[in-house]
Amino acid sequence: MSVEVEKQVNPLGSTLSFLHLSHQVDAKESKGKFLVDDVSVTVKAGELLAIMGPSGAGKSTLLDLMAFRKVALEGAVVSLNGEKLNARSMQQISTFVEQEDTLLGVLTVRESVSYALRLHLPMLSRRETAARVDRVLTALGLQSCANQQIGTPISRGVSGGQKRRVTAACAMVTFPRILLLDEVTSGLDSTSAREVMSAIRTLAVAEGMIVIATIHQPSLDTLAQFTNLLLLAEGQTCFSGRVDELEGFMERWGHPVGKFTTPSDHAMNFLNEDFANGTGQARAFREFYLSTLTSANAAIPETTIHALRTVSSFFASDSGQEHPSTSGKDTTSSSRSKNINTEFEREHEHEYGKTDPLRTLFWNTMVLSERTAVNYSRNLLAYGVRAGMYAGMGIMLATIWIHLGTSDSKINDRLSVHFYSVAFLAFMSVAGIPGFLEERAVYFRESKNGLYTTLPFVLSNTLVGMPFLFVCTLLFTLICYWGIGLHHGAPAFFRFLAFLYLAILVAESQMLVVAALMPIFVAALAIGAFVNGFWMSVGGYFIKARSLPRFWFYSFHYMDYQRYAFELLTNSDLRGLTFSCNDDCVCAYPSSTPEACTVSGADVLSYLDIGDIGYGKWAAILVGIFVIYRAGLYFALKARSK
Repeated sequence: MSVEVEKQVNPLGSTLSFLHLSHQVDAKESKGKFLVDDVSVTVKAGELLAIMGPSGAGKSTLLDLMAFRKVALEGAVVSLNGEKLNARSMQQISTFVEQEDTLLGVLTVRESVSYALRLHLPMLSRRETAARVDRVLTALGLQSCANQQIGTPISRGVSGGQKRRVTAACAMVTFPRILLLDEVTSGLDSTSAREVMSAIRTLAVAEGMIVIATIHQPSLDTLAQFTNLLLLAEGQTCFSGRVDELEGFMERWGHPVGKFTTPSDHAMNFLNEDFANGTGQARAFREFYLSTLTSANAAIPETTIHALRTVSSFFASDSGQEHPSTSGKDTTSSSRSKNINTEFEREHEHEYGKTDPLRTLFWNTMVLSERTAVNYSRNLLAYGVRAGMYAGMGIMLATIWIHLGTSDSKINDRLSVHFYSVAFLAFMSVAGIPGFLEERAVYFRESKNGLYTTLPFVLSNTLVGMPFLFVCTLLFTLICYWGIGLHHGAPAFFRFLAFLYLAILVAESQMLVVAALMPIFVAALAIGAFVNGFWMSVGGYFIKARSLPRFWFYSFHYMDYQRYAFELLTNSDLRGLTFSCNDDCVCAYPSSTPEACTVSGADVLSYLDIGDIGYGKWAAILVGIFVIYRAGLYFALKARSK
């Protein structure tokens, strides 16, 4: 990337201010408890702020408020260089790294970071992308494992510490001005935690990023990587200042840090009130901190001074009136702030090359399709297992229903083949849930960080999934169709393949909707099994459609995709065939030509009340159900992401 572009994306000297952040849970449920209570802090470019506190202190809630993932109470102000931010503008300039490492396991470290950058900055060339990725990997110490896969339950990949750094790299490679880290060192040993934070600091200082991280009791070396420290207890600020000021603060309070104790651990002993044998002096801790802010001789932290000096001007700009403290100094603050977010968004869109929504949609869909294709081709949990299952079922059908022939005693066996092909292959779509849940987790992380929206994700999943499903369907059909002895001829074979493929497309889409709404595998599997069993029951095979209770017949029977697929396969196979009756000319189905001692396929279809269907109409219905399910997937992901 050129130096000019890099400076635009991460300008040095930025100052991010959070003023009066508060969050209260529902009063009916928790008596109006404040999870975060009037917290203000300021961070400058190149600085790292550590947010610490005991469990339940409000650290993660505060980070969510800073990222606009939770709504703060009225009066809160978030600004960058004096310009107030809203949720959209914050999303455009910040990246949030959750506690969990949500990555596609079959991608290499370099591929994971590269795709994140390509999704975020479509204007970059391949050469510029490679140069930026190499820089981030080098800064985070990932060059040695750059070509190693992240790792899956089947194959071992990078270590836990390396995976944490890959997650951070995917965030930092996109040139965020603000990096928000939620327990970035969680689950790491002290050495790995120090290395992760050291790597983040190196890049943050070099590029002027603002880094804010929640962290649990770091070692002294890890804490030393941070510039500023914010201590919370019961959602309130108990200390805010430079990291190296904490030891002096504790000494002035009369509780000096011991020889073998880190300042942060020592402070946490006073803030934690969960245990009866704990020190439990959080209130006294906070009162002493507040007294230092009002004492004339106290060394007030620079971040606190900045917050206190700027708060009045922000509220004045909100109301459109001058505050007494700013009267005569800034008469343009109100008018300047009215169009801040609009101007900021336009500037950001220009920098990132995303001024054309259609171009952005096309680019994101193509990049996501490429990444999804790589994922599916390598990931056995996506389609490898499914292909094996379909091949095994094809062999099973071909060896059990072998050479059925054209005797009327085999008609019901043929019907069973068509029902089994639709119902059980559709049921096997549950095998795609684990792979999709991994994609879903990555989607939520990346979409919340503004890399792309829901539509390109759904489009790429659809475009790439269709050929993989077709290969699985073709494999099953090639194995079993001729072995069973279904309707001879190429037209009948390709009809069978096409109709079965449509049914599996619908079944796959149905399972994705279930998995999108229910991200727990066991629960999604149970719901998917129930839904498929339900469609089997009302499809008209186990009980004739005319015998169904009227409610089920006029409602779900007409919605059942398995019913339409079964009828299509049955018509494709039986039309044009003639079955010979037994030696006594007693036919299994009513015959229109009893004198010939035969029963035609048309007679069977007529008896089943499915002889007058049209291939085009029924296929169009399946396509319509497929589109409805895909739209349902879009809205399910959209709803869950909010």
